[in-house]
Amino acid sequence: MSDMKPYDPLQFWNFLRFGPGNVTYACPGLKTLSVYCRGARAQMERLLDPLPFELADDRFVVSIADFGNNSGRTYFDAAVILPVRYGEHVGGTYYFEYEDKHTTVAGGRELWGYPKHFARIELEETATGMRGRTSLYDDVMFEIAVDFDPSVSREAWADLRLFPHYQVRAVPEVNGPGFQTFDIISRNTIKDYKLTERKVGRGRVSLGPTISVGEERLRIAEVLGAEYTVGDFASTPENGVPTVVASLV
Repeated sequence: MSDMKPYDPLQFWNFLRFGPGNVTYACPGLKTLSVYCRGARAQMERLLDPLPFELADDRFVVSIADFGNNSGRTYFDAAVILPVRYGEHVGGTYYFEYEDKHTTVAGGRELWGYPKHFARIELEETATGMRGRTSLYDDVMFEIAVDFDPSVSREAWADLRLFPHYQVRAVPEVNGPGFQTFDIISRNTIKDYKLTERKVGRGRVSLGPTISVGEERLRIAEVLGAEYTVGDFASTPENGVPTVVASLV
């Protein structure tokens, strides 16, 4: 064994091309378009069958965020976020999530359990508001938009609890049918978020066949409204680095 190459495992981060789990970062001027919807409760409960969470509300959000000012790598993030409960813990889980950089997709999945996949993501101004699109080749995951209207009230969704985030970080066995570890983790970046601008309005959303429960496309019973926000995001050691809520394996 004396002729083996001297090796520090921490060097492996350079090979993975993303940082460790305690990395902190910030994105001043984070731009986010969020469309708030009411779904079909029974269908949403079926959607959660593979997870250890229970549905906490029949409202959910479809969003696109522009991390163009992010420290380190810049990227777009698109997601469908569901309100969930795990015992006494209530918050949101990213159920469908997409980003446009391979390194941020891999990092988010492996470090913290976010279910990220690669996609092309767009967010742009329109004559009346904002629009966004998430797609890959001919597969359109979703399209969302807002027409700004100050008469729209946030009351229909302002009380929706989507923080902290609760995600499952599961590491499969290399030679078996189960998991080597299966942790539920919590992360609450909203504590360090500073809102600088908010515009509300009438929302529009179109979900593609990828956003589905089995073979059935996720249904929207009602679009409650939408908002476009700009704010200073930070993932800090206190709130951005996840903590383990429970270990099931």
